[in-house]
Amino acid sequence: MCASTSYQTRMCTLLLCTSCTSFVLRLVSSGRIIRLIAKLSQRHSVNFEGNFVNETAVLRFKHIVISKHRTRLSSEKRFKASDMSLFACCIRQNQRQMEDTRQQVLLKEPPEISWENTLGAPDGVPFDDDTKELLRRCIDVSTSTPTTLPQIIERSEAFPINFPINTVRCSTLRDRGISTNTLEMNANSVYPVIHEAMLPLLARWLKHKRLYGSAIERAMYKDMGLVQFIHRLLEKRAVHFYGSDDRWKLIDGKTGVDGWENVGTDHEKEPLVLTKCLSYDEIKLSAMMAMSSHTEFINDGSRENRGVVSTDPDSVQPRGVIIGVVGTRFERPRFMEYQDILITPLQNTAENGYGPQTAGSSEEIRGLRVLWAKFYGEEYHPLYEETLKRIKSKENRRYLSLISQTVFDIENYMKRTLLTVEIILLEANTRAEKQNTTAFLHVVGFGLGVWRLTQEQEVYFLKTFEIALRKMNKKLRYVSDIMFAYFQQRKCGDAGNGDYLGDIRIHFALREPHSKLFRASDANKLLVVTYAWDGNALPGNEFWSGHLTSSGDSAAACSTQIAELHTFRINPRACGASLHIASAQHGILHISDYAKLHLA
Repeated sequence: MCASTSYQTRMCTLLLCTSCTSFVLRLVSSGRIIRLIAKLSQRHSVNFEGNFVNETAVLRFKHIVISKHRTRLSSEKRFKASDMSLFACCIRQNQRQMEDTRQQVLLKEPPEISWENTLGAPDGVPFDDDTKELLRRCIDVSTSTPTTLPQIIERSEAFPINFPINTVRCSTLRDRGISTNTLEMNANSVYPVIHEAMLPLLARWLKHKRLYGSAIERAMYKDMGLVQFIHRLLEKRAVHFYGSDDRWKLIDGKTGVDGWENVGTDHEKEPLVLTKCLSYDEIKLSAMMAMSSHTEFINDGSRENRGVVSTDPDSVQPRGVIIGVVGTRFERPRFMEYQDILITPLQNTAENGYGPQTAGSSEEIRGLRVLWAKFYGEEYHPLYEETLKRIKSKENRRYLSLISQTVFDIENYMKRTLLTVEIILLEANTRAEKQNTTAFLHVVGFGLGVWRLTQEQEVYFLKTFEIALRKMNKKLRYVSDIMFAYFQQRKCGDAGNGDYLGDIRIHFALREPHSKLFRASDANKLLVVTYAWDGNALPGNEFWSGHLTSSGDSAAACSTQIAELHTFRINPRACGASLHIASAQHGILHISDYAKLHLA
């Protein structure tokens, strides 16, 4: 295999071979350069080995060419000065290319990040007055009345969207012999959960929208509190929402493509209006929320399971906990996580609210960018030109250059991922503690499927787990194992398959999520599985359009109870009043209990 680097104008291409120590050069516009380099390489034994050029060899090569052969040019007059100038240009270009290559290789080793918005922070997350006021309104929130199996079945039958399969529905599970007590326990165990670091963000976001949002937004959020907002994120989402062109279906059956970016603006049009739908700004927040419950497993949960009940029940874990989580979405330029993690010349401009404060900048635009920047621990998100300067720094371990003048902010990607990772870990720990056992946690690569931008994301994703585990290990006494399923990488930071991070054993395997825990030592463990959800779709997403094998989302809906139990219109417990907070000091707490502890 050869790796090649081409130059556009009168440049030469190095073909670097791993199988030999020689090198070949092709010339784009001047044949004499080939002969010059070939002769010099033979005479001075300059070899290029491996997939990447050896820097020492190139410097030596440049020294030979510039110092020795320049003298020969003047004495022997074999080549024109213009050829020498071109050759020197080739060398400089090649050296710059090597520096870029070395930088990208370095960036494959993810940075250690330090961030106040983590559960591992020694003093927790700082709260300002706006956040305290947001919490004050939650002190008297009570969890909704427990639901019953007949109520779930009745609401499911009345649901306006047809179920593509029935094997996962409560009525069918009851008929198969699952007890009413078990099914009701599963239904009443449901709750949405957010990281406590989101509380200051939500307080600032709501305040900003009340002051600087569109007229439609100002009216919507005028008196809205935290619980009402979380409930809105659950109730107003689309039935399905997928693809780079935003294919959508609403609860009234209307379908379409595109147009979602106008929701909540003065340009919104029926049926995509804020009273019925979430805006993109809301979807970005919704994607940072998880949904968790106990569930029955009807098969191993493989991508192709299609809702077929397993014929070998001994090969499947009968029940466990399932957590829906959402990864980073870069499908739409200048929306969602694209705003904070990708840096482009069109997006990262002062007019769009990026960079330091400037006279005359719009608070409506800049204010929203700044509150997100502060969430990520910065005063502002950088301009594109600022980022280019940072990339060239020898200390750069943050920015990765992609194609089309796009830069990937590794730190912000890891921080956004870390937020969800910490929710998962603490939720698994709390669920297992309540069962008086330990959790065997099955992790999928949320945001690493069709939404993935670069192969390195998997390395950074896994690194966030190592960071969280090292910081929170003492808080995770009820998590014994973490299984990373279907990952190409085989390292969680420095920990490989079978290694331990603290007291938690790390596994890598091609394991289906609900497969039986066969080891004798795992027999009594609680299986906690994750699945990749969406910030603007009902649990299952494509499931509701009959695409049963198109994603992990639909596969989860075909093998667990999420389609019913995690949908508010079917399960009244899947609501804003059930909100729980992931807390460093207190674990997973209902919002009312959390507010009382922090405001006492």
